[in-house]
Amino acid sequence: MKSVWTAIVAAFSTFSVIPTPRICWDRYSLKGVLCALPLVGALIGGACCLCYWLSMLLELPAILTATALTVLPIALSGGIHMDGFADTVDALSSHADAEKKRAILKDPHAGAFAIIGVGCYLLSVFGLLCALPLDWKTVGLYAITHVLARAVGALAGAALRPSVPEGMLKTFHDAAGKRSIVLLVVWIVLSLAGMAALAPLSAALCALAGLMTFLWVRHTAYRQFSGMSGDLAGCCITLASAAMLLALVLSERIGSLWF
Repeated sequence: MKSVWTAIVAAFSTFSVIPTPRICWDRYSLKGVLCALPLVGALIGGACCLCYWLSMLLELPAILTATALTVLPIALSGGIHMDGFADTVDALSSHADAEKKRAILKDPHAGAFAIIGVGCYLLSVFGLLCALPLDWKTVGLYAITHVLARAVGALAGAALRPSVPEGMLKTFHDAAGKRSIVLLVVWIVLSLAGMAALAPLSAALCALAGLMTFLWVRHTAYRQFSGMSGDLAGCCITLASAAMLLALVLSERIGSLWF
């Protein structure tokens, strides 16, 4: 039980800005960090629901609610996944060889393409949230996407071959093992089951969005970088979140137009 608690604390201290108690890192905590990552998504999803409740209480305009729901997940995660997305955009935009792309991923500086990519991403997410008819059902579905996206990103980190023999992802990958992969699949199944209870079509489209994101990241990682990295895992989570939000908007439009 102690190792489970340690893994959860390690996940929150690494992938969020939530204050956590000091822990002693060991192979048991490393083994469960990726499995605990969806719990960070659950907290972010809960914060989004709280944000929506406050916006209803204060009768805020929908555009302000959409703004808050765009910014809140990034703020609570400390921007760690967005950083991976930005670095990946920079690396892919270089059109260099795999070694040079991996070097760009490690570069702490943000290039022009990273800034453009982040700007386009934020504008897209904001626009999708404005297009989504916000109510308790859609906000609940949006909250679950943060759990599901992190489960997909963690699965990519645990299952796909690392590009370098060192680094944070390599450490987590080596410690994870097959059991962690199974647990992450369980996270995905449970998240989709929760979605299906609210809206079966949304669950189906989000499952498709998550699968397509995973396959694209796998293809890109092996073809462009010779393997996975922490930045690519963060990019996977970021893209999966946006793809699932798009799936929610499409499912709501299909439901209103055809049913």
